[in-house]
Amino acid sequence: MEKYTLIRKDRRSVSMRLDKDGNITVYAPLRLSQTEIDRFVAAHARWLARKRAELAARAPLPVIGGKEGDHVPFFGEEYTLRLWEKRSATLRGGDIFLPQGDPCGALIRFYRRKLKAFLLPVLQKYADEMGVKPQKASIGSARTRWGVCSGRDALTFSWRLAMCAPFAAEYVAVHELCHIRHKDHSPAFWREVERFFPAYEEARAYLRQKSYFMEIL
Repeated sequence: MEKYTLIRKDRRSVSMRLDKDGNITVYAPLRLSQTEIDRFVAAHARWLARKRAELAARAPLPVIGGKEGDHVPFFGEEYTLRLWEKRSATLRGGDIFLPQGDPCGALIRFYRRKLKAFLLPVLQKYADEMGVKPQKASIGSARTRWGVCSGRDALTFSWRLAMCAPFAAEYVAVHELCHIRHKDHSPAFWREVERFFPAYEEARAYLRQKSYFMEIL
């Protein structure tokens, strides 16, 4: 049996996460038996083997230390970091200028600001087409999910989406809006996603490839 860290929460379903070092964390409902949890992990043996093979084959993670000349992703393109004495973060051509005092913090704030500016009109467009109304939309710091829709229809998106290509960020917006009507990943949910974003499978594949963005800053 695989070794894993078990975290019990007030939730309905069991899920599993494999971190960059190959360690397993299982999230389970409070009253789910240990036998059922072990059975769930054993049933995902092939998935674990595939994920570990992907980790072993993956190139070293890029390092973003906020230094002059670092290369960073921004909406699917690569930009070069430049440091200056001003307090603001600014995009100029293929460069992102950051304040010398706190370049990494400024870069995160830059990502948050740019992602919010991109997502708000996208959310409005699709919400109008779907006939749904999110309670609010905010930018968070999640490392395990690109986006989430709460039980009260509040949407939260990881600022790391600003590293991804725009079509992928747009897909995540559609995905979470569809959860307002469908709180699960049922066939009806995926039909709704496909109706409004036909290229969803391509976007999902892209996001799987870019999952390492969750780890580099």
